[in-house]
Amino acid sequence: MGVHAMPRYPRFLLLALLLALLAGCTILPEREPQRLFELPAGESAPLQGRPLDATLRIDSLSASAPHAGNRLLVMPRANEFEAWGGVRWRDDAPRLLQERLLEAFRRAGRLGGVIDEASAARSDATLSGHLVAFHLRLEGDTRRAVVSLDAELIDESSRELLASRRFEATALADDATPEAAVMALGQASDEMIARLLAWTFEELRP
Repeated sequence: MGVHAMPRYPRFLLLALLLALLAGCTILPEREPQRLFELPAGESAPLQGRPLDATLRIDSLSASAPHAGNRLLVMPRANEFEAWGGVRWRDDAPRLLQERLLEAFRRAGRLGGVIDEASAARSDATLSGHLVAFHLRLEGDTRRAVVSLDAELIDESSRELLASRRFEATALADDATPEAAVMALGQASDEMIARLLAWTFEELRP
């Protein structure tokens, strides 16, 4: 009487069960949940002055690392940056500030049009800039939000530089929470943008 080989089906079933168990396990740590923040709503009001018959294009802002990303940055010591764990901006910092600029110029209501780089419409001038600072700076027990932008105003027809200037503003954070840091950065952004608006309108005035 011959010896019959054991059916192979149980082996396949055992292998499938083992693979299923392995698929449900991982040695990698779970990713830390991220909280996404937006700059708080701006408080800019329409600026007094004569309307300008001009269309302004606001280009994408440039930035160097680490300000080019979406991390909420803290400067605990001079020349050193740290990123707040578990916290992110909803978009990269230069994009957030560009959106803030577009909103502020449109709400000011003094220009014939305000567009961004994606628009196919013609413009009379372009506002571009490099984001120099967008972080919370620690000074002992004081937490200070810093926003700094190197702005350039360019004539679209001649491509000549009309004016350039650095704008910087600061605001104190109430406490050591990310919520307070976000509020302070929003306040500093609004103050900086208010100065930039007044400067731009003055430079565009015929």
